[in-house]
Amino acid sequence: MPMEQVRAEAPRADSRPPPSAVSVEESLEVLVDVARRLTRAHQATVVLTPAPGKSKGASVTSLSRAYEDWGGYSVPSAEESARGAGRGRGTRAEPRGRLCVPLPSGAGMLHLFDREVGDFTREDDVALSGLVRLASLALESARLLREEQRARTEAEAAEQRAAFLADASRVLASSSLDPKATLDTLARLSVPVMADWCFVDLKDDTGAVQRTSVAHADPGEDALAARVWDFPPGPEGSVHPTTRVARDAESVLVHDVDEAWLRRVSVSDEHHDVMRDVGFHSLLSVPLLARGRSLGALTFLAVRPSRHYTQADLETAQDLARRAALLVDNARLYREARRSVRLRDEFLAVASHELKTPLTPLQLRLQWLRRQTSADLSSSLPASTVLSQLDVVQRQVDKLAGLVDGLLDVSRLSSGGMTLQREDMDLEMLAREVKAHLALAATQAGSQVSLFTRGDVKGSWDRVRLEQVLTHLLSNALKYGAGQPVHIELRDEGDQVLVRVEDAGIGISPEYQAHIFERFGRAVSERHYGGLGLGLYVTRQIVEAHGGEIHVRSEPGRGSHFEVILPRREPA
Repeated sequence: MPMEQVRAEAPRADSRPPPSAVSVEESLEVLVDVARRLTRAHQATVVLTPAPGKSKGASVTSLSRAYEDWGGYSVPSAEESARGAGRGRGTRAEPRGRLCVPLPSGAGMLHLFDREVGDFTREDDVALSGLVRLASLALESARLLREEQRARTEAEAAEQRAAFLADASRVLASSSLDPKATLDTLARLSVPVMADWCFVDLKDDTGAVQRTSVAHADPGEDALAARVWDFPPGPEGSVHPTTRVARDAESVLVHDVDEAWLRRVSVSDEHHDVMRDVGFHSLLSVPLLARGRSLGALTFLAVRPSRHYTQADLETAQDLARRAALLVDNARLYREARRSVRLRDEFLAVASHELKTPLTPLQLRLQWLRRQTSADLSSSLPASTVLSQLDVVQRQVDKLAGLVDGLLDVSRLSSGGMTLQREDMDLEMLAREVKAHLALAATQAGSQVSLFTRGDVKGSWDRVRLEQVLTHLLSNALKYGAGQPVHIELRDEGDQVLVRVEDAGIGISPEYQAHIFERFGRAVSERHYGGLGLGLYVTRQIVEAHGGEIHVRSEPGRGSHFEVILPRREPA
């Protein structure tokens, strides 16, 4: 408790016993006033012993009317009183006397300064000792009353927090799987019980923090709330507390918000002005944690001077945040499950179509050969005719085998069954082989393929698997390249080799770029572009198995750039 200084007004009565005080301060005021009058002193000061864990205790001073009229004396601090100071800046001589009497049970000390006539006497000492014994009873009663009031206040606050959590739990339990609507309700429920303002900020799929809910206690501040919406917590690396909470998954409690703090955490001058206009003096922000990861942050602001956040408030907020995070996580899991089911159904439909596609011409060629052979068993078909038909059959069989191999790859990857057979190899030679193998596909697509190599591109990799990577990337570029040139670049980057495949085709919308490397992920309709949607998924798995990374940069209508970074050697 910070040290308090209270000046007691001198009552007109010359002597009276200490009344039954309703507070510690009132008891002390009566004590110093009676003690001063009893001893005819110019100043009486009582200093209490600091409470456990506190550095300062309360002090109360009473001055005579002569001192007040003179104006050269002021109420001293507790430290000055304890040192015998307090004579004021106008004092020109040493005091004519000083008398100190301890309060019972080490509760503090009563100091008397400057007797009106002569020095303090033995009778003064005895009278004061009796006075403090009487006053101690009132002081002890006041302290007990204060403790009782504090305990009652804490009990009421705990009851209020429990009721709030119960209400919040009912809201969360009865909510739909729409986290946005539920979090809006939760934010409104928090005001004004827990806060004058409440924010909810969630991390999106890219990890950026976005503000999703704002609630405030004053209906007249809707315009300010709109401005608050315009200032989410700030970019990654920001020192704004909400961003730090969402990023580091650690709670933040700021007891005293001042101008320096606002300047330090604001992301812009306008952001600073908005926070200043909100006028909060304390902040409490806790992470939304689920399954060991942070989903965002729940933030409370205190504007009313009477609201001060405590450790108990922090624990309540953390409990609430855990419950809210469970809702958000369940909603996301539900959406992901529905998406997975939808992708599975789409994949089964596409797979059925893709597997039937090569079977149809294969069946037609075989039927034609059977009819020609059965029509005249004595004659034979020209070898060139048979070979041309067999070429068509072989291409369809190869296509069918490729589809089956893709499905087997996904099955092995899903069960963690991929193993690498590393060997020293030249990536340029492999790239030239893949380019030659897909020459017919490039001609059919109308795209010219160029290959550039810069520096040494040798390393230890799984040749078969990297052939798959290059084949998938080049096939993808030819399929979506819109007949434009395709460029392959291999570049030496020290301990790594960079593989870049660029096309100038249809490109990929930003909302699909995060999903194209997923199993069955697509950025285009399967009705317009064939395939099982497995190539980039398999590619990513192979690259990551080699300890590498794969990235894409793309804009709709301006093509796509795929980059693969491969360590030359197996990580130690």
